[in-house]
Amino acid sequence: METDSTEARINSKTLSSLMLIILFVSMGQSVYWQTMPIIGREFNFSEIEINTLVSISAAMFIVFTPFWGRLSDKIGRKSVLLIGLTGYVLSNLIFLYSASLGLVGAVTGFSLLMILLISRIINSAIGAASRPASGAYVADVTSEEERSSGMGKFGAANNIGTILGPVLVGSLVGLNIFDAQIPQFGLLTPLIVMSLIMTLAAIFVFIYLPNNKTVLSSEEPRSKIVLDTRLKYLISIGIIIFTAFALVQSITAFYIQDRFNYDLDSTAQTTAILLGTMAFMAIVSQLTIVQRYKGSPLNLIKFSIPLFITSCLMIIFSPNFLLLFFGMATMGLGMGLASPGYTSAASLNANKDNQGAAVGLAMVAPGIGFAVGPFLSGILYSTSMNLPFVFILPLYFLLIIIIKKLELINSEKVSGI
Repeated sequence: METDSTEARINSKTLSSLMLIILFVSMGQSVYWQTMPIIGREFNFSEIEINTLVSISAAMFIVFTPFWGRLSDKIGRKSVLLIGLTGYVLSNLIFLYSASLGLVGAVTGFSLLMILLISRIINSAIGAASRPASGAYVADVTSEEERSSGMGKFGAANNIGTILGPVLVGSLVGLNIFDAQIPQFGLLTPLIVMSLIMTLAAIFVFIYLPNNKTVLSSEEPRSKIVLDTRLKYLISIGIIIFTAFALVQSITAFYIQDRFNYDLDSTAQTTAILLGTMAFMAIVSQLTIVQRYKGSPLNLIKFSIPLFITSCLMIIFSPNFLLLFFGMATMGLGMGLASPGYTSAASLNANKDNQGAAVGLAMVAPGIGFAVGPFLSGILYSTSMNLPFVFILPLYFLLIIIIKKLELINSEKVSGI
C-alpha cells in the first residue's frame, strides 16, 4: 500500500514536470507562429510564400514524429525529450542568424526563403521529438481511468504555452536588444528570449525529470500498432480538426492587419490578444469539462463541433472587432474539448508498451493539419480574406459523418459482430 502511495506521488511529480515542459514547447511554437507572418512581410514575402514555408516545415514534423515516438519506447521518454528540446534551440539559432542576414539585406528573395526553410526543416525534424515523448510519458504515469484527465492537463499546459507565446511576442516585438540603428532587429527579440527559455527547459529535464522505467529492450517482445479501420478513422478526425485550426491560426495576423489597417506592432499585439484568448478559453474547457468527464473521448470531439461551426459563422459575419473576439474565444472552447478527446482516444487504442508509438502515430494528424492548413489558407486568403473560414464549415460536417462511422464500428466490435 505504501509502495502504491509512493509511486502515485512520483507519478504526480512527473506529471507536473511534464506539464511545465509542454508549456515551454507550446510556447516556443506559438512564438514562431506569431512572428513568422510579421517577419515574412518585412521580407516582402507573399502570404502564400510565408504559409508554404510553414507547411513544408510542418510536413517534416509528420515524417519524423512516428520515428521519435517509437524511439521513446526503446530508449526512454527523457532521452528523446532532451533531443527535441536541444534540437529546437540549435535550429532556432540558425533561423535567427538567417533572419538577421535578411534584415540587413545581406540575403534577399528566394535565397533568403530557402535558408529560412532549411532552418525550419531542421527544427521540425528534431524538435518533433518533444511532443510524442511527452505525450507518451503522460500516458505512462496515468491509469486508463485517468487518461482523459491526464491528456486534459497535457492540453491545458499546451494552451497555457499558447497564451504566453503571444504575450511574449506582444511584449517584446520591436524591443531591439542589439543594434539600435537597425530597428527591424526588434522583430527577432521574442525568438531570442524563447531560445533561452528552451535552453533552461532542457536543463530542467536533464536534472529533474526522472528516468522512464518502462523502456523495453530490443529483445523484449512488443505488440505492434496496427493501422486498422478504427485508427484510420481516428487519424482522419484528427487531420480535420487540426487542419481547420491551422487554417485559422496561420491567417490571423494577416486578417487583423488587412482588415483593420494596423502597423506591424499593432498587428502583433492584437493577434496576441486574439490567439491568447483562444488558448485561454481552451484551458477553461479543459480544466472544467474535460477534468470532470469520464466517458468516451469521442464525445468530447462531438461536443466541440457546434462550437467550431458557431465560431466560424461569428467571424465571417462579424461587423466589428468585438464579435470577432467572441468568435475566436468560442473556437478556443471547441479546441479545448477536441484536442484532449483526440489524444485520449489514440492512447486508449494502444497497449501499455506501445504508448510512444501510438501517440507518435496520433501526432501525425496535427502534423498533416499544420502542413496542409497554412498552405490552403495562403491560397484561399489571397482570393478573399473570409474564404478560409467559409472553407472550414464543410469540414466540420464531414467530421460528424466520420465520428458516426467510427462509433458504429466500435459498437459492432463490442457486440462481437
